[in-house]
Amino acid sequence: MDIIPLQKLHVRLLKEEVRAIDDVFEKNVRLTPYKLKSGLGFSGTLHIAVPNQNVPRWFEFVETGVDGDLRQLINKTNAAVLAIKVAGRFFIFTFGHGRYLIKQSAFVSDFGIKAALNGLKHDSLRSLDTYTVEEQTIHKRTQASRSSGIGAFGLDIGRDILRSVTGMPRAELPEYLQALSGNESVLALSVRVDFPSLKTLCEDLLILYRKRVYKANFSWVDNIGRVADSEVVDILDQRLVENLRLGDKSKAYVAPPEPVDWMEVTGFSYSGRRDLNDSDMNLASYISGNEDLQSLSIEKVHHDKVYMYSDDERTAFKDWSVYKCLVFETEYQDKRFILTNGDWFQIDKDFAAEVLKDAGSIPMSTRQFPAVARKKDGKLEAEGDYNKRVGSITKKMAVLDCKNVKCQGAHSSIEPCDLLSDAGEFIFVKHRKGGSSSLSHLFSQARVSADSFLGDEHFRRGIRLHLRGMNLSWEKWIPISRPNSANYNIVLTFLGVNQKTFVNDLPFFSQLNLARTAQMLRSRGFEVTVAGVPVQN
Repeated sequence: MDIIPLQKLHVRLLKEEVRAIDDVFEKNVRLTPYKLKSGLGFSGTLHIAVPNQNVPRWFEFVETGVDGDLRQLINKTNAAVLAIKVAGRFFIFTFGHGRYLIKQSAFVSDFGIKAALNGLKHDSLRSLDTYTVEEQTIHKRTQASRSSGIGAFGLDIGRDILRSVTGMPRAELPEYLQALSGNESVLALSVRVDFPSLKTLCEDLLILYRKRVYKANFSWVDNIGRVADSEVVDILDQRLVENLRLGDKSKAYVAPPEPVDWMEVTGFSYSGRRDLNDSDMNLASYISGNEDLQSLSIEKVHHDKVYMYSDDERTAFKDWSVYKCLVFETEYQDKRFILTNGDWFQIDKDFAAEVLKDAGSIPMSTRQFPAVARKKDGKLEAEGDYNKRVGSITKKMAVLDCKNVKCQGAHSSIEPCDLLSDAGEFIFVKHRKGGSSSLSHLFSQARVSADSFLGDEHFRRGIRLHLRGMNLSWEKWIPISRPNSANYNIVLTFLGVNQKTFVNDLPFFSQLNLARTAQMLRSRGFEVTVAGVPVQN
């Protein structure tokens, strides 16, 4: 009996509302359709694009230095799409560059990843692609030398978002299915099937996609997901614009989409309001620059800029698209969505409620912090100035802001904390005005500092050296030998907030980061508290 050759196929599922395949092709592509043979048991069409002849970029360069005709090196770029209809649904098989012929919005956005997770043995994983959303999106690819469980990949299921997964099929799947890889809307298969068997393959894949087997080992993938469906993004963008048209009643706000040094920032201005010099990013200021707010469009929001200035207030040293700076939460079809750093994310409702509950359960610090001062020019007191003031008016409080210490757990020297008390309080201070980008550094600093404090004697000696320079008696606050973490309190302090509601008012990803940071620090034995410091009236 002849063995069917192994085929590598890339398959996508079109949305259920698609009735005619011709409706989903990109505009301005020239395609030649071919009917399928009769008697296959399914209908469909093969669409082949007119090949493009491309000269490699390096062709002209090497041609000048060799003898002979190199014209045989001219490439022909081929692209084909096989569309077949099985069980009332269109399945798309792409070949060559065929994936570029169809509108991405036509695909079921989670078909590939969900079908793969339902079909993979949870301990047979070979590769994961993930991204983490904080002040910017960090993409990671992790590969294992042999089939492994999820624990081998160092995944933080509370923060990492799964984009693609590769592994071996579950034992109960058909034998013809040799390997699976899912990446958002596309499912890559290694299969032993002939052409007529595509009907059975598609039926099996549709059943596989609809299963919920993945929830046993991968339920966390439903917590957060990037919105890949362009039609949904268009709807969410329209929700955003409608909210911005409300002016000062808008629920959106703006924040830098990347870390900034607030000590160097003197102000912000906006397209349409370059005359302004706001001390903080202010959505109301941007909106005021739109003469006809009701005509505001998503295209304009993408095109308009936020400008950031330093000491030279005449020239902006940084600018971003307004869209990239916006943070906005909304609901659509009973689902929660968040725009941050220029991307839309869908948040599971139960997960969002759980995160808020965890973040809100962190005890409040018993220390009374002085209010944040507002200067004569209307700007808020800088973090560094606030820390110095607290240190000057509080007994036995060391100011370690900008006092860097080398440690083994970081790529560079870090601040042990901003303020350190004789009661063992490691106080980390950050302005709320920085948004998610600024706060993520607060949480990261606390995690790295806590680990270094416990495990790095050189780090502890460095802190002692700084304390000795301030007051000889303060050196004993930090032991040389490994400390008992239960004697220390990590205080995460937020400036310029409502003392009662500041945790609820944090952006979702900051709430998530806060909850996970507290969980990590508690696992090390530290006490963890939070403090909200309002602006002085």
